[in-house]
Amino acid sequence: MRPGLWTSTLGYGPPNAGKTALGVSAFWDWKTRTLLGNGKYISFGREDNPALRIPEECRQLSGGQSLRLTAPDLQSDKFIADFGKITTAIIAAARQGKHLDALVIDGMSEFDLLFEAVYDNKNRGADKWDKWDALMSEMFSMMQRLDPVELGCDIIVTARVMERKKAAASKSGRSTGGDPSYINFDYYPSLRGSFRLHFPHYFNLVLYLETDMRMHAGLKRKVPAHILNMVRSGDYFVKNQWEFEWLLAGYPSYLINTSFPAMKALLQQAAAREVQTADSAIQFDVNTAIEEEKVDNESETEG
Repeated sequence: MRPGLWTSTLGYGPPNAGKTALGVSAFWDWKTRTLLGNGKYISFGREDNPALRIPEECRQLSGGQSLRLTAPDLQSDKFIADFGKITTAIIAAARQGKHLDALVIDGMSEFDLLFEAVYDNKNRGADKWDKWDALMSEMFSMMQRLDPVELGCDIIVTARVMERKKAAASKSGRSTGGDPSYINFDYYPSLRGSFRLHFPHYFNLVLYLETDMRMHAGLKRKVPAHILNMVRSGDYFVKNQWEFEWLLAGYPSYLINTSFPAMKALLQQAAAREVQTADSAIQFDVNTAIEEEKVDNESETEG
């Protein structure tokens, strides 16, 4: 295994939030069109961004196998087998000391939809639960393969955003259950089936991306800015296993127009930060608790 801080990151959000751009920036500077490292880019279905001009060598294995995985006729599940072969080859190379610097998987939500469409076309009349069991099994297998420690590289996965699933009933009287009551956020990565609740467990970082209009000092007008939320501060789910170190370092809860290397550099600095005394760590917790108590007291007063 190659030493280093190798992370698994899931970036999710709405269209044009910069998910693909953040992912490929791990090995490709699309602004200067410069390769920064040895990276591969796997895309599912229609997920792509031609404006990034990702080099073709990053979209193929060394043997020439394409990393564009799709099923345009919605009849063949070959894209699933191909993903297995590709990741098996990458794992085998890593075990021989031939590591990537980053592996980007663009479009887990698209994989989900492709899987469902192909499965329905190939298994008409099958029990409806068979599809969801098959989907969970396949995604579980994928997550086991995408282990950053095993591969000795950063893993970046993208997904769309979905709203918290609420219980609903049809006119026929059939009902579908909502998300569990312990979920206290309204938005999270878009996957269907029960695996959507397991998905975030497989990542060190689950980061929400969004676009906001911000004032540009040079242009003197508002322009789109891509926001990468590093700490939860709203109704969207955010997971950062280095949250304590991140907050202790005084870093902001979000980064604007950042790249993956810039984000990871801050993360490494925070992770390597040595707490000088135990008291400083305790004081951080005390300050946080005091602030929370202050907010609670203000809310009670207003009530």
